[in-house]
Amino acid sequence: LVLEILILLSVAAVAQEPGAVAPQPAPSPLPSGGLESFRSIYVVPMKDRLEHFLTNELVKWGHFEVTLNPRQADALLSDTTEVDIKQLMTPDVKIRKTAARTRGTAFLIDLKTERVVWSVAKKPSESLFLGGAKSTHELAEEIVGQLRKDIQMKGQQP
Repeated sequence: LVLEILILLSVAAVAQEPGAVAPQPAPSPLPSGGLESFRSIYVVPMKDRLEHFLTNELVKWGHFEVTLNPRQADALLSDTTEVDIKQLMTPDVKIRKTAARTRGTAFLIDLKTERVVWSVAKKPSESLFLGGAKSTHELAEEIVGQLRKDIQMKGQQP
């Protein structure tokens, strides 16, 4: 406590001296570049083999590299936020499908910060009059399509 008071008094004294330059706070780190800062994505195994269709759509788009090794990825694409990232990064771990109870959700998780940086919830089915449940392929197209739109929208903002 005494040390803190002495530091505050010395900073105040320097600021009051004529011609003295007050110490500037260190610049805060720039926020991460967001979605466009990711280069490689690992797609977690999911229910109904959704990861296969998501991977296909991501590869067709070509904006991201899709890796089969989570330790080589910048981000993780999953249908749940309940992913044990530390275990996933363990060498030789057997990766199991997620246990998500919802269908049509996707989360892009920054592996460095373990924060969700993007998410989407698509309606997993149409009414019975319009043909019933969407195929997993259609759902993957909609999810990646939304990611594509969101990245393009961020690129257009000043």
